[in-house]
Amino acid sequence: MAYSAAPPELTAITTNDRATPSLVYRSLLRGIKDGLMVPGAKLPNERELAQQLGTSRTAVRSALAMMERQGLVHRRVGSGTFLADDAHDVFSRMDQTNAASHEAVPSFAEIVEGRLLFEPAMMHLVVTRVDDDEISEMRRTLAEIVSAPSWEHFKESIYALHRQMFASTKNKFLVQIVNSILNERRAVHFDGRNTDKPAPEPVRKQTHKDLQLIVDAIAARDAARAEQLVSDHLMRSLATVIWQ
Repeated sequence: MAYSAAPPELTAITTNDRATPSLVYRSLLRGIKDGLMVPGAKLPNERELAQQLGTSRTAVRSALAMMERQGLVHRRVGSGTFLADDAHDVFSRMDQTNAASHEAVPSFAEIVEGRLLFEPAMMHLVVTRVDDDEISEMRRTLAEIVSAPSWEHFKESIYALHRQMFASTKNKFLVQIVNSILNERRAVHFDGRNTDKPAPEPVRKQTHKDLQLIVDAIAARDAARAEQLVSDHLMRSLATVIWQ
């Protein structure tokens, strides 16, 4: 296990927007990618990270909590927060969607940014109104995600699962929203290249794992957990934009 001799100096977040947990998460991933944070090393504390990144401790705390749920960091009582030994593997598991901008339809980043404003909270409607048959359909769609024969099929299966979640709210307005999102992503072929080729297996498995946890929380009627998991999933999706 490797440990750094001194805390890494990360680059401050430069944006006109509030430094959200997603931006902090992206900055920490950049630190891993650039070798500023070594797998197994102890991270600076929340106050130091907030100072380095030019953001709030609340945003840092939320980003670290998301990374802990993802298995990227481990917290040891009385010792601090440490980067996982296999932290570099995160990049092979990321679904790195193209961040292209478009004249006629919203970009991927704009769509995810908008979804973050309401979709996590929507899980409270989902767990209240979903029925067992709908959960069974979600699980069948999950199986299609991990076995998708092409990248385009992989994307279609992911959006099919999200449509099922939206539909389980029994709210026509929300169903209209997800149909609009899907139509706009299809219009630009999901910003994909070589869409007839399979998505990398680590990406399919990680995406399946993330979404299965959400479906499991819905099946358990655990609204708070489903809300947190959806928020994590969308924030990580937004963070992939940095790798273009």
